[in-house]
Amino acid sequence: MLIRNRAHALIVGLLLTIPATSAWATHRSEAEQAISDAKAAHTQAVSAGVASTDSAQLIEEAEALMPSRQYTKARETALKALKQDQFALEQSQGGAIDTAASEAAATAIAAAESARKKAASVNGEWRDTAKFIKEAEDLAKAGDFAAAAALAEKARRQGEMGYEQALRERGATFPEYMTKK
Repeated sequence: MLIRNRAHALIVGLLLTIPATSAWATHRSEAEQAISDAKAAHTQAVSAGVASTDSAQLIEEAEALMPSRQYTKARETALKALKQDQFALEQSQGGAIDTAASEAAATAIAAAESARKKAASVNGEWRDTAKFIKEAEDLAKAGDFAAAAALAEKARRQGEMGYEQALRERGATFPEYMTKK
């Protein structure tokens, strides 16, 4: 009886702690609102003459994700475009850029790209390295230089480890029990 009561209490406790709503998923209306906000910021950036083609492409990507019901990814993509256009508008209105942070991010991204190419030269590029570099470039375009540098550093380290791994495993073969007889 005591075990049954504890199990019942545990189940009730878990049900109370787990949200009953879909708080982790993005609703269609949230994605549509993010796309609308990104379009408005892009229109302002165009009228100020500082719009980038990258943000326009990101908005198009976000819109293309909607029919496949990828609302979370569409929202994230639209928010990237929004941040890029907002940063461009701030700069056009005389906003100060932290040049040291900007240069540090650019240097980190260049180092990451170099490490990725080195790893690719020995067929050791890891799956997410190029994705991290692209995300770091997007963050830098949006003015988030610290996050861009951190992500580029992660990509650089992946490139180095991929290169080392490929060299270490260059002559590796499957064990006998893995080969067909």
